[in-house]
Amino acid sequence: MRCAIKIKIIYKVKNCMWALLPLKDFVQAKQRLSGSLAVSERRGLFHAMVEDVLMVMSVHPSLERVVLVSDDPAAQLLAEHYRVECWSERSFAVRGLSAVVTAALAKIQSIAVGEQNTVMVVHGDLPLLCASELDTVICEHQQLLDAGNSGLSIVTDRHQRGSNILVCDPARPLNLAYGADSCALHCEEARRIGIPAQVLQLPGIGQDIDTREDLLRLLALPETGVATHTLTFLHDTGIAQRLNTMNTEANVDALIAHTESALSEWNTL
Repeated sequence: MRCAIKIKIIYKVKNCMWALLPLKDFVQAKQRLSGSLAVSERRGLFHAMVEDVLMVMSVHPSLERVVLVSDDPAAQLLAEHYRVECWSERSFAVRGLSAVVTAALAKIQSIAVGEQNTVMVVHGDLPLLCASELDTVICEHQQLLDAGNSGLSIVTDRHQRGSNILVCDPARPLNLAYGADSCALHCEEARRIGIPAQVLQLPGIGQDIDTREDLLRLLALPETGVATHTLTFLHDTGIAQRLNTMNTEANVDALIAHTESALSEWNTL
């Protein structure tokens, strides 16, 4: 409780904390699920996951401004519904996630000249994001700042390779490297520019959704009151039942193959 109180006081007095959500075209989202979901299903899934993220971030007391970066009309509608901002990605005239985030960080710094700003870059495929984990991220980052004037905090994925959340100071620009092994690359970049970095692992934020296995893992979790939009979408559309059936059939096929292999070895003895 003391940590939560500390967060609210520090960020309202000393810092302006922004949250930045870069969102690609919803139709193009989650391409790695193309073998399991149709285009319309992937779009609906991504929309539901973004809603789960916004439902938490739009009301979090430590986040003074929440900004989506997207040109998809659905993003603008979500921004209006959750009363957050939406900036056009095209306005930055750059391509690629790293370049877009870099441009957005520069815009934040230009808007709040002379202020001490902290930006939390969050991705839209984190349906298990919850307020308590955000509290942890903010508190841990503040402890890092207490030892100096700047720092980098990364919440990695369950494979300890990605940067699912990145908390940084826009006044100390990084050469961002989203993609494969971004966590290690961002830590290396922090060392290069001389700022401390820390890597956090949190179960909810660490569960980004990229593959069918990620969806099956999400569906197998007990209900905790998070990911409500995502789970409702998966069940209402029949995707959950279809994925579970496919998984069962795959397990049966694997068992049959294993049995046949064992029998073949037995017959050669």
